[in-house]
Amino acid sequence: MSASLKIAVLGCGYVGAEFARQARAAGHDVLGIVRSEASRDKLLSEGISAEAFDLQSGDWSLLPARFDAVVYAASTGGGGPEAYALAYDVGVKRALAWARAVGAQSFVFTSSTGVYRQDDGSVVDEASPVGGAPTADAILGGERAVLASGFAKARVLRFGGLYGPARHHLVDQLRRGDNVIGGRVDHFINYLHRDDAASSILAAIVGGPIGARVYNVGDGNPVTKEALAKWIAKRLGLAEPVFDSSAPAGPRVAKGGRTQPNRVVATGLIRVELAWNARFPDVFAGLSELF
Repeated sequence: MSASLKIAVLGCGYVGAEFARQARAAGHDVLGIVRSEASRDKLLSEGISAEAFDLQSGDWSLLPARFDAVVYAASTGGGGPEAYALAYDVGVKRALAWARAVGAQSFVFTSSTGVYRQDDGSVVDEASPVGGAPTADAILGGERAVLASGFAKARVLRFGGLYGPARHHLVDQLRRGDNVIGGRVDHFINYLHRDDAASSILAAIVGGPIGARVYNVGDGNPVTKEALAKWIAKRLGLAEPVFDSSAPAGPRVAKGGRTQPNRVVATGLIRVELAWNARFPDVFAGLSELF
Protein backbone atom coordinates (compact mmCIF):
# COMPACT_ATOMS: atom_id res chain seq x y z
CA MET A 1 0.00 0.00 0.00
CA SER A 2 1.17 3.57 -0.62
CA ALA A 3 2.10 5.76 2.35
CA SER A 4 -0.74 7.35 4.29
CA LEU A 5 -1.65 10.76 2.89
CA LYS A 6 -3.47 13.72 4.41
CA ILE A 7 -6.22 14.68 1.94
CA ALA A 8 -8.70 17.58 1.92
CA VAL A 9 -11.92 17.18 -0.06
CA LEU A 10 -13.46 20.54 -0.98
CA GLY A 11 -17.11 19.76 -1.67
CA CYS A 12 -17.60 16.43 0.04
CA GLY A 13 -20.98 15.58 -1.50
CA TYR A 14 -22.27 12.68 -3.59
CA VAL A 15 -18.90 11.63 -5.04
CA GLY A 16 -16.65 13.36 -2.50
CA ALA A 17 -18.16 11.51 0.47
CA GLU A 18 -17.74 8.15 -1.27
CA PHE A 19 -14.13 9.09 -2.08
CA ALA A 20 -13.61 9.92 1.61
CA ARG A 21 -14.91 6.47 2.57
CA GLN A 22 -12.65 4.71 0.07
CA ALA A 23 -9.58 6.79 0.97
CA ARG A 24 -10.08 6.12 4.70
CA ALA A 25 -10.46 2.42 3.99
CA ALA A 26 -7.11 2.59 2.15
CA GLY A 27 -5.48 4.11 5.24
CA HIS A 28 -5.46 7.80 4.33
CA ASP A 29 -6.41 10.72 6.60
CA VAL A 30 -9.31 12.64 5.02
CA LEU A 31 -11.01 15.93 5.90
CA GLY A 32 -14.33 16.68 4.18
CA ILE A 33 -15.07 20.38 3.69
CA VAL A 34 -18.77 21.04 3.08
CA ARG A 35 -21.12 23.97 2.73
CA SER A 36 -23.59 23.27 5.53
CA GLU A 37 -23.48 22.16 9.15
CA ALA A 38 -26.04 19.45 8.31
CA SER A 39 -23.66 17.98 5.70
CA ARG A 40 -20.80 18.22 8.18
CA ASP A 41 -22.78 16.40 10.86
CA LYS A 42 -23.73 13.65 8.40
CA LEU A 43 -20.06 13.02 7.59
CA LEU A 44 -19.10 13.14 11.26
CA SER A 45 -21.78 10.53 12.01
CA GLU A 46 -19.95 8.21 9.57
CA GLY A 47 -16.66 8.82 11.32
CA ILE A 48 -15.32 11.11 8.57
CA SER A 49 -13.57 14.27 9.80
CA ALA A 50 -15.44 17.28 8.47
CA GLU A 51 -15.68 21.08 8.60
CA ALA A 52 -18.49 23.39 7.50
CA PHE A 53 -16.94 26.12 5.37
CA ASP A 54 -18.03 28.48 2.57
CA LEU A 55 -15.56 28.16 -0.31
CA GLN A 56 -16.65 31.53 -1.71
CA SER A 57 -16.68 33.75 1.38
CA GLY A 58 -14.89 31.78 4.11
CA ASP A 59 -11.53 32.65 5.68
CA TRP A 60 -9.24 29.93 4.31
CA SER A 61 -6.64 30.58 7.04
CA LEU A 62 -9.05 29.03 9.57
CA LEU A 63 -8.77 25.61 7.92
CA PRO A 64 -6.06 23.09 8.96
CA ALA A 65 -2.69 24.06 7.52
CA ARG A 66 -1.10 20.88 6.18
CA PHE A 67 -2.26 18.53 3.41
CA ASP A 68 -0.55 16.26 0.90
CA ALA A 69 -3.42 16.34 -1.59
CA VAL A 70 -6.47 18.50 -2.28
CA VAL A 71 -9.55 17.30 -4.17
CA TYR A 72 -11.89 19.95 -5.57
CA ALA A 73 -15.26 18.26 -5.98
CA ALA A 74 -17.58 21.19 -5.29
CA SER A 75 -20.72 21.58 -7.43
CA THR A 76 -22.85 24.52 -8.46
CA GLY A 77 -25.93 23.33 -6.59
CA GLY A 78 -27.92 24.34 -9.69
CA GLY A 79 -27.99 27.72 -11.36
CA GLY A 80 -26.77 29.09 -14.66
CA PRO A 81 -23.45 30.29 -16.08
CA GLU A 82 -22.81 32.67 -13.15
CA ALA A 83 -23.09 29.83 -10.64
CA TYR A 84 -20.80 27.71 -12.80
CA ALA A 85 -18.21 30.50 -13.04
CA LEU A 86 -18.27 30.97 -9.26
CA ALA A 87 -17.95 27.27 -8.47
CA TYR A 88 -15.62 26.08 -11.21
CA ASP A 89 -13.55 29.07 -12.25
CA VAL A 90 -13.28 31.42 -9.27
CA GLY A 91 -13.65 28.63 -6.70
CA VAL A 92 -10.96 26.44 -8.23
CA LYS A 93 -8.47 29.33 -8.35
CA ARG A 94 -9.06 30.10 -4.66
CA ALA A 95 -8.62 26.43 -3.82
CA LEU A 96 -5.36 26.24 -5.81
CA ALA A 97 -3.90 29.19 -3.87
CA TRP A 98 -4.87 27.53 -0.58
CA ALA A 99 -3.51 24.15 -1.68
CA ARG A 100 -0.14 25.77 -2.38
CA ALA A 101 -0.16 27.42 1.04
CA VAL A 102 -0.81 24.11 2.84
CA GLY A 103 1.98 22.29 1.01
CA ALA A 104 -0.08 19.97 -1.19
CA GLN A 105 1.73 18.00 -3.90
CA SER A 106 -1.42 16.77 -5.66
CA PHE A 107 -4.51 18.68 -6.78
CA VAL A 108 -7.47 16.88 -8.38
CA PHE A 109 -10.37 18.75 -10.00
CA THR A 110 -13.50 16.75 -10.78
CA SER A 111 -14.66 18.21 -14.08
CA SER A 112 -17.22 16.93 -16.58
CA THR A 113 -17.42 15.42 -20.06
CA GLY A 114 -19.95 18.25 -20.56
CA VAL A 115 -17.00 20.39 -21.69
CA TYR A 116 -17.05 18.58 -25.06
CA ARG A 117 -19.09 20.17 -27.84
CA GLN A 118 -19.50 17.19 -30.19
CA ASP A 119 -23.05 16.04 -30.90
CA ASP A 120 -22.74 13.79 -33.95
CA GLY A 121 -22.18 10.39 -32.33
CA SER A 122 -18.41 10.69 -32.79
CA VAL A 123 -15.74 9.44 -30.40
CA VAL A 124 -14.06 12.13 -28.26
CA ASP A 125 -10.85 11.83 -26.28
CA GLU A 126 -8.89 14.20 -24.05
CA ALA A 127 -7.47 16.02 -27.10
CA SER A 128 -10.85 16.70 -28.75
CA PRO A 129 -12.16 20.30 -29.03
CA VAL A 130 -13.94 21.62 -25.93
CA GLY A 131 -15.97 24.64 -24.89
CA GLY A 132 -18.28 26.96 -26.74
CA ALA A 133 -21.14 27.08 -24.20
CA PRO A 134 -21.10 29.40 -21.14
CA THR A 135 -21.26 26.54 -18.61
CA ALA A 136 -18.56 24.54 -20.40
CA ASP A 137 -16.32 27.60 -20.65
CA ALA A 138 -16.68 28.25 -16.91
CA ILE A 139 -15.60 24.67 -16.13
CA LEU A 140 -12.70 25.02 -18.57
CA GLY A 141 -11.53 28.11 -16.69
CA GLY A 142 -11.04 25.89 -13.66
CA GLU A 143 -9.42 23.14 -15.73
CA ARG A 144 -6.87 25.51 -17.27
CA ALA A 145 -5.95 26.93 -13.88
CA VAL A 146 -5.31 23.42 -12.52
CA LEU A 147 -3.25 22.33 -15.54
CA ALA A 148 -1.07 25.45 -15.28
CA SER A 149 -0.73 25.25 -11.48
CA GLY A 150 2.61 23.47 -11.31
CA PHE A 151 1.57 20.87 -8.74
CA ALA A 152 3.57 17.63 -8.96
CA LYS A 153 0.29 15.91 -9.79
CA ALA A 154 -2.24 18.31 -11.31
CA ARG A 155 -5.21 16.22 -12.38
CA VAL A 156 -8.44 17.05 -14.21
CA LEU A 157 -10.96 14.21 -14.17
CA ARG A 158 -13.79 14.65 -16.68
CA PHE A 159 -16.62 12.54 -15.26
CA GLY A 160 -19.35 10.99 -17.39
CA GLY A 161 -23.02 10.89 -16.36
CA LEU A 162 -23.07 10.02 -12.67
CA TYR A 163 -25.50 7.51 -11.23
CA GLY A 164 -25.61 5.22 -8.22
CA PRO A 165 -27.40 4.92 -4.87
CA ALA A 166 -30.27 7.45 -4.69
CA ARG A 167 -29.43 8.82 -8.13
CA HIS A 168 -31.12 6.94 -10.97
CA HIS A 169 -33.78 9.15 -12.54
CA LEU A 170 -35.02 6.70 -15.18
CA VAL A 171 -35.49 3.93 -12.60
CA ASP A 172 -37.47 6.26 -10.34
CA GLN A 173 -39.59 7.52 -13.23
CA LEU A 174 -40.55 4.05 -14.43
CA ARG A 175 -41.13 2.75 -10.90
CA ARG A 176 -43.66 5.46 -10.18
CA GLY A 177 -45.64 4.46 -13.26
CA ASP A 178 -44.61 7.27 -15.58
CA ASN A 179 -43.61 5.28 -18.66
CA VAL A 180 -43.47 8.14 -21.20
CA ILE A 181 -39.79 8.86 -21.85
CA GLY A 182 -39.31 12.34 -23.26
CA GLY A 183 -36.64 14.17 -25.21
CA ARG A 184 -34.01 12.57 -27.34
CA VAL A 185 -33.59 8.82 -26.76
CA ASP A 186 -31.28 7.66 -29.57
CA HIS A 187 -28.23 9.45 -28.19
CA PHE A 188 -25.39 7.66 -26.38
CA ILE A 189 -25.02 8.34 -22.66
CA ASN A 190 -21.58 7.82 -21.13
CA TYR A 191 -22.29 6.59 -17.63
CA LEU A 192 -20.12 6.49 -14.51
CA HIS A 193 -21.09 4.86 -11.22
CA ARG A 194 -20.51 7.01 -8.14
CA ASP A 195 -18.18 4.40 -6.60
CA ASP A 196 -16.05 4.28 -9.75
CA ALA A 197 -15.86 8.08 -9.87
CA ALA A 198 -14.55 8.00 -6.29
CA SER A 199 -11.97 5.29 -7.01
CA SER A 200 -10.68 7.28 -9.99
CA ILE A 201 -9.87 10.22 -7.68
CA LEU A 202 -7.78 8.00 -5.43
CA ALA A 203 -6.01 6.53 -8.48
CA ALA A 204 -5.23 10.05 -9.70
CA ILE A 205 -3.63 10.98 -6.37
CA VAL A 206 -1.54 7.88 -5.73
CA GLY A 207 -0.62 6.78 -9.27
CA GLY A 208 0.43 7.91 -12.69
CA PRO A 209 3.07 10.27 -14.06
CA ILE A 210 4.28 13.53 -12.57
CA GLY A 211 2.82 16.64 -14.16
CA ALA A 212 -0.49 17.92 -15.50
CA ARG A 213 -2.97 15.41 -16.89
CA VAL A 214 -6.57 15.36 -18.13
CA TYR A 215 -8.47 12.07 -17.95
CA ASN A 216 -11.93 11.12 -19.20
CA VAL A 217 -13.61 8.91 -16.61
CA GLY A 218 -16.48 6.59 -17.55
CA ASP A 219 -17.28 2.92 -17.77
CA GLY A 220 -16.33 2.92 -21.47
CA ASN A 221 -19.57 1.29 -22.60
CA PRO A 222 -22.10 4.01 -23.47
CA VAL A 223 -25.72 3.06 -24.07
CA THR A 224 -28.66 4.83 -25.67
CA LYS A 225 -31.39 6.15 -23.43
CA GLU A 226 -33.90 4.03 -25.36
CA ALA A 227 -31.99 0.79 -24.73
CA LEU A 228 -31.56 1.60 -21.05
CA ALA A 229 -35.24 2.49 -20.51
CA LYS A 230 -36.36 -0.74 -22.18
CA TRP A 231 -33.92 -2.77 -20.04
CA ILE A 232 -35.04 -1.11 -16.79
CA ALA A 233 -38.73 -1.70 -17.59
CA LYS A 234 -38.04 -5.35 -18.33
CA ARG A 235 -36.02 -5.79 -15.13
CA LEU A 236 -38.81 -4.22 -13.08
CA GLY A 237 -41.49 -6.31 -14.83
CA LEU A 238 -43.17 -3.22 -16.26
CA ALA A 239 -44.74 -2.49 -19.63
CA GLU A 240 -42.36 -1.30 -22.33
CA PRO A 241 -41.91 2.47 -22.14
CA VAL A 242 -43.39 4.91 -24.64
CA PHE A 243 -40.96 7.31 -26.32
CA ASP A 244 -42.21 10.83 -27.07
CA SER A 245 -39.64 13.42 -28.15
CA SER A 246 -42.00 16.28 -27.22
CA ALA A 247 -42.34 15.17 -23.57
CA PRO A 248 -40.04 16.58 -20.84
CA ALA A 249 -36.55 15.09 -21.03
CA GLY A 250 -35.61 14.77 -17.36
CA PRO A 251 -34.35 17.01 -14.55
CA ARG A 252 -30.72 17.42 -15.66
CA VAL A 253 -31.67 18.66 -19.12
CA ALA A 254 -34.49 20.86 -17.80
CA LYS A 255 -32.17 22.46 -15.24
CA GLY A 256 -29.39 23.13 -17.72
CA GLY A 257 -31.72 24.24 -20.51
CA ARG A 258 -29.76 22.23 -23.05
CA THR A 259 -30.28 19.23 -25.30
CA GLN A 260 -28.76 15.87 -24.52
CA PRO A 261 -25.52 15.45 -26.50
CA ASN A 262 -24.72 12.41 -28.61
CA ARG A 263 -21.08 11.34 -28.38
CA VAL A 264 -18.92 8.43 -27.28
CA VAL A 265 -16.32 9.37 -24.68
CA ALA A 266 -13.06 7.41 -24.95
CA THR A 267 -11.71 6.35 -21.55
CA GLY A 268 -8.54 4.50 -22.51
CA LEU A 269 -5.98 6.99 -21.18
CA ILE A 270 -6.86 6.68 -17.48
CA ARG A 271 -6.81 2.89 -17.79
CA VAL A 272 -3.31 2.95 -19.29
CA GLU A 273 -1.66 5.69 -17.21
CA LEU A 274 -3.34 5.12 -13.83
CA ALA A 275 -4.10 1.39 -14.18
CA TRP A 276 -7.66 2.32 -13.21
CA ASN A 277 -10.64 0.21 -14.21
CA ALA A 278 -14.33 0.69 -13.51
CA ARG A 279 -15.73 -1.90 -11.10
CA PHE A 280 -19.03 -1.63 -12.98
CA PRO A 281 -18.31 -2.31 -16.68
CA ASP A 282 -21.58 -0.70 -17.78
CA VAL A 283 -24.73 0.91 -16.39
CA PHE A 284 -26.57 -2.42 -16.54
CA ALA A 285 -24.10 -3.95 -14.07
CA GLY A 286 -24.29 -0.90 -11.80
CA LEU A 287 -28.08 -0.83 -11.75
CA SER A 288 -28.28 -4.61 -11.29
CA GLU A 289 -26.41 -4.23 -8.00
CA LEU A 290 -28.72 -1.39 -6.91
CA PHE A 291 -31.78 -3.53 -7.73
